[in-house]
Order: sequence, then structure tokens, then C-alpha cells
Amino acid sequence: EPDAVGDERVAQQSDIGTASDQAESTTGLQACEAVCGSTWSLPHAGRLTVMMFGMTGAGKSALGNLLADAPVFEAADDTASVTNLSSCMRYEAPDGSLIVLDTIGLGDTEIDQDKVVASIRDVALSAPLGVDVLFFVMRQSRITDDAIARLIYVTEFLWGSDCLLNLYIVVTHASRYLNRTEEGVAWIERQVEINWRFKHMYGLVGNNPHRFIFVDNPDALSGEPMVEERQRASREALVKCLALHPRDIVPPFTHEMMREAARLSTDEIAELQLRIREEQSANEEDSVRMRTADSGDTLIGSTRRSARRSAGKRSDKISQELRERRARARQKREAAERALRQRLEDVKASAEFQLQAERTAGKATAMFAAKYETAPEPARTPQGGTTNAVGACKRMMGSLLKSVGRAKSFLASPRHSECDPAEPPLPGDESVVVTPEEMDRKLVSLQIRLSRMLRGGANDIFRKRAGSDVATLSPVAFSQFLAELDPCVKRELVGGLWRKGDRNCDGQLDLNEFCALFGIEPLAQGAGRRPNIPNDTARLARTCPS
Repeated sequence: EPDAVGDERVAQQSDIGTASDQAESTTGLQACEAVCGSTWSLPHAGRLTVMMFGMTGAGKSALGNLLADAPVFEAADDTASVTNLSSCMRYEAPDGSLIVLDTIGLGDTEIDQDKVVASIRDVALSAPLGVDVLFFVMRQSRITDDAIARLIYVTEFLWGSDCLLNLYIVVTHASRYLNRTEEGVAWIERQVEINWRFKHMYGLVGNNPHRFIFVDNPDALSGEPMVEERQRASREALVKCLALHPRDIVPPFTHEMMREAARLSTDEIAELQLRIREEQSANEEDSVRMRTADSGDTLIGSTRRSARRSAGKRSDKISQELRERRARARQKREAAERALRQRLEDVKASAEFQLQAERTAGKATAMFAAKYETAPEPARTPQGGTTNAVGACKRMMGSLLKSVGRAKSFLASPRHSECDPAEPPLPGDESVVVTPEEMDRKLVSLQIRLSRMLRGGANDIFRKRAGSDVATLSPVAFSQFLAELDPCVKRELVGGLWRKGDRNCDGQLDLNEFCALFGIEPLAQGAGRRPNIPNDTARLARTCPS
């Protein structure tokens, strides 16, 4: 069946899918497995929260199963670790290291306002403290206008551009680039040149190819070669990204509905956090005591046999005490989790909370319509393709409104996104939508201002903070530096600066990255310095305040 207009396929490298290419890919995987094995992991009880979204068929559920290392999203009704709300499935790892949310409905071919309301409500109930990482999941072979329209609506209007600092693009069915970083970057740059849809996505992640993750996740029953190795390498790529995600400087994304859910369950959340800290403390103390006992065994065992037996009994007693202590801490944490789940169920049943979800989703749709309902239709390419997302956004707007009369009446107001000033706002109803362009302008202005404050001294400051030219700055050290330089910088702008600086997404800033961020070339010790506004800042310097 031929592709519909606007469903143009992503350009491919030659020979993809051939036997020789597949053999070369599996050879690379074998080398990777032999050399490095599994090298990345997430901290116990860290509760890194990941939310997946994307169009139906992109591979979200398979990706969730890969992260969980088990088919939990295929058998949610029978899996105790998965909470299944009407529009969001939630998995928590047994060791508390990871929470995975799979959104349902936002990626459906036909979307309506009821699905949007359910999604924003259930995501808030599944992650009241926010989301650390957002995965937009797409297949390598195709990007449609409808997928870009959905991405625009979700990131720019429904959630707001604050979520972009937490956004990564996961490209599925991409075996060729799984362990070939340079080839993957070249493929991304090629797509940016020839495909306006891909260029839009690239801009959402700060024009940074290292915020794309290639995975190859074949079905275990597909009969394809090296399935287990390919799945293991794909999971390694995902866990590496999550392990390097700069949680210390990029705050969790929180929507007003999440903040409201957290406000309505303050006591239960505080109790759970207390029990989590107690469990972590018990585990850490137990590790120390076991190491101490082991060292004592070695010392005594070198003296005489009776002392070894006595030490063994003492060690067994300590082990039993530690197990019991961990079990008590775990039971208290599990009880706190059950209390929080029950409280969130009560919140979900609240008419006030449902009304706020409807109003929040209604405002997002109203602002979406205000931008696109009168926009001119896009020009066509000579082949009949589209040049922007306006047409798809208009179609999506009709789909959102056709089944919900109250949204139509909301849009009929000449104010569109403004609330009635005579009507008191609901708690948390004060959010202001900031577009990606506006956020970029704020960051550019901040870069220029900080560059002038440094007066060309970035090299010396880096050496003082990091210790030497070859060392690196951690997110915490970078935050402390900015706080001392300008205590008024907002947290989201600090995270945005870090994203601009850490171009390879390795969780550290080296000297080159630090100096490039502030427009100063890294020079040898004692050499002269000349401030130089970065290229991306010079572009807007004339329009930004001093």
C-alpha cells in the first residue's frame, strides 16, 4: 500500500536489511559483549521515573519490557509490579531503582479530549513528584505529520516546554546504529538536512545527537539471529542513558496536575519518603557491618580454629539481625506505598481533581487551536509532500473537539486560553506556557550576561573548580559555581545551561565544553584571553537584554 501524503519514509543508508549488513551488525554486538559486558546500572532505591510516549506501533510496550527486563507490560493484569490506570501503566522495579510509565491513548491514531483529560490525570497520579526522563519513542523507518503534530501538542501545550530538558528520542528497530555512534550521528544529521519533521524533533532536544538512543529489540520468538545479545545491548544503551542523566541539575518535570496530586497527598508522600530513607540507611549500615565482620573473621581466623568457629557464630548472628532489620524496613516502606496508592485512588475519585484535569486539558487545547486554527495551509513539495505541521495540527484539533462539546464552548470564548477573571482559579492553576523559542531566548540572554560577568576568565575558573585542565565539572559543582556567580538564576535555566554545555551527554563538563558554553576558547596556562560570544548566542544578541 503506498504511503499517504505526509507519511514520507525517513531516508535510509544503502543496504540496510541485507544479510551482509545484519551479519556486520551482529559481529559488532559480539565484540561489544565480549569486551564490556554489562557496565551500567541504576542505584538501588533511586526511583528514577521514566515516562514513554509516542504513536501506536512505535514500540513503547516492547521498550518498557526491555527496561523492566521482563514482559510486564504485556501481562499487566497478572503482574503485581504493574499498576494499570485507565490511561497510564506504571511499573516499579523490585529494588526501587526504576519506575516506568507507559502512556495509553495519547498515541492513538484517533485522539479526543476525553483521552487527553484521562492521560493528564493518570500521569499526575502515577508520578506526583514528577518525571525524571521522557522517552519519545519512534520507529526508524517512518515519521508522519500526525506524529509531529502529536509531539507539538504534548510538549508545547499539554505539558509545556519545561519538559524538554528531560526529553530523549528513542529510535526503535535501529540495529545498524546500536553500537556505531559515529554512523548514528551521521544518520541524524542527514535526516535533519532532508526532513523537516526530523529537524523539528532535533530542535526539541537542543540539536544534540547524543540525546537520541538507538535500540534494536527483536521479539524473542521472531527467530532472528542473536536475539538475546541484541536485546541485552539495547538495554545497556538505555540504562547508560538513564545512569548518566544529570538528576542533580536537571529537575524532574512536574506539571500543575502533578503538583496538585502531590499537595493532596502530602502526608502520605512524606511518610513514604521517610520509610525509603530508613530502608536505604538500613541497607548501607548493613553493608558496612558485614564488611567489618568479614575483616574480623580474617584476622581471627589466622590465630586458631576455635576463634574461627566463634567468629563464624557471631557473623551468623549479625547476618540474621541484618536480615530482620532490612525486612522490617521493607515492610514499613511497603505499608507506606499502599497508603499512598489508596490516597491517590481517593484523589482520582475527587470531583474537584477531575474538574481541574478537564480545565487543564481544555486550556492546552484552546492554546493549540489559537495557534493553528487560522494558520495558512502549508505549501506542497513538487512530489505532493508537506513542508510543515499546520495541516496535521488542524486535523488533530478537529479530532480533539469533535466529540466533546464543552471543549468547543471553551474555544468559542474570544479569550481562548485565558480563564474567566471572575472565576476563582483552582489550586495550581497559575501555569504560564513558555514556548521552546522563548526558553531558548532566555538561555541565550543568560549565556551572554554570564559571559560578560566572567570577563574572559572561564579558563581560570574551570581550573579552580575542577582542579586541572584535564579534570571535569560535575552537575553539583556547576550548580554551585552558577549560584555563586548569580544567585538569582532559576533552577530550570541552570538545567538548560547544563544541557547546552554537556554536548556529549556524559554527565560531566570538560574544559572545552565549559569554555564553549561561555564563548571563550580554552587556552594554555598564561596565554592571553579574548571573550567571544558563542555562535548560538551571537545570533540573538542584538534582541536580548544586556
